[in-house]
Amino acid sequence: MVRFGIEEEFMLLDHRALAPIPDGSSIRSALKHNLAQSVLEGSPVGGVISPEFLDCQMEFSTSPSESLFSAGTELAGFRNNLGNFARQINLVAGCVGTPYGSARSSSVTPDIRYDTIANLMGGLTGEHFVNGLHVHTEVRDPEDRVRALNAVRPWLPVLLALTANSPFWRRQDSGFASWRSIQLRRLATMWCPPIFHDFEDYQHRIDRLVQMDAAVDRGTISWAARLSENYNTVEVRLFDAQLQVKDTLFAAALTRAIIIDQPSTVPLGAEEIDASLWMAARKGMHSHLVDPITGDVIDAWAIAERLLSTLANSLTAHQDDAFVEERAAFVRESGTGADRQRDARSRHGFAGLRALIGRGTTVEF
Repeated sequence: MVRFGIEEEFMLLDHRALAPIPDGSSIRSALKHNLAQSVLEGSPVGGVISPEFLDCQMEFSTSPSESLFSAGTELAGFRNNLGNFARQINLVAGCVGTPYGSARSSSVTPDIRYDTIANLMGGLTGEHFVNGLHVHTEVRDPEDRVRALNAVRPWLPVLLALTANSPFWRRQDSGFASWRSIQLRRLATMWCPPIFHDFEDYQHRIDRLVQMDAAVDRGTISWAARLSENYNTVEVRLFDAQLQVKDTLFAAALTRAIIIDQPSTVPLGAEEIDASLWMAARKGMHSHLVDPITGDVIDAWAIAERLLSTLANSLTAHQDDAFVEERAAFVRESGTGADRQRDARSRHGFAGLRALIGRGTTVEF
């Protein structure tokens, strides 16, 4: 079984406006204490809580896992603890790519590296209220990692379309399914990575970007997929933070299967993939994208169905097939996270949207 890991970012939001609150450090400390107490009392809570770039954020990382059930148990345990803590102090834990409300202030987490990143980003720092989901898939050999990175590259647009979850910005509908993706596009290293000849080529190109100050270090390369600097993994980084644990696991299962199977595709240029990523961010599963298998421009759902069929053997081998089929049917019926957020606000107003987001930290798994 191929191991994978999940890193997902969260914000604690004001209950009345769903805006990020500026006091994340003290809340993270209190939450860590609560989680430690839960472990002492016998609750099975695994994974690690870490600070993130902005003080209003935190990141939860699962342990390396072989099964969706194992990762899901850790994610559900953290989300439930986070949600319980947030409700005690009249806050909402935000499992979305961008918050609905506007933050009163932007405070970078005190850290020399974060300060350096903020200096590089300049005025972008004040708008960097974005939460992502990163999926790591273990590939031990560095040359194999490069081949896997090249293989996942043409599938990035449909992965984004299936998981888009950031339609709102400053209390308005952005018109995009993934506004987070558009916010991030302004960074120096973002979206589609190039094709790499081998591991040496990858290292050389990364070093060049750092030398020109386009990235603070190798760990701040922001492509939609890259090789991890800390683990023997391919890291797919394009996902928005997800409404529900099952949404997160859906993204993880598809990512792992693509990394393992590496489906045959036609050569696609960076401009085709980037344009497809933009359209996936704009319209989600209502978009038309470049099909990695034929090179034709077709409906996103046709690409998704072809992808699921292509990955059938790998999904079955990891016992993910039934879950992925169920989640794909759910997204087709109920929509992506972005669709569900819009539907909740349309039907039930602000209170409906707040309730939908809140249910992301009341998890039965």
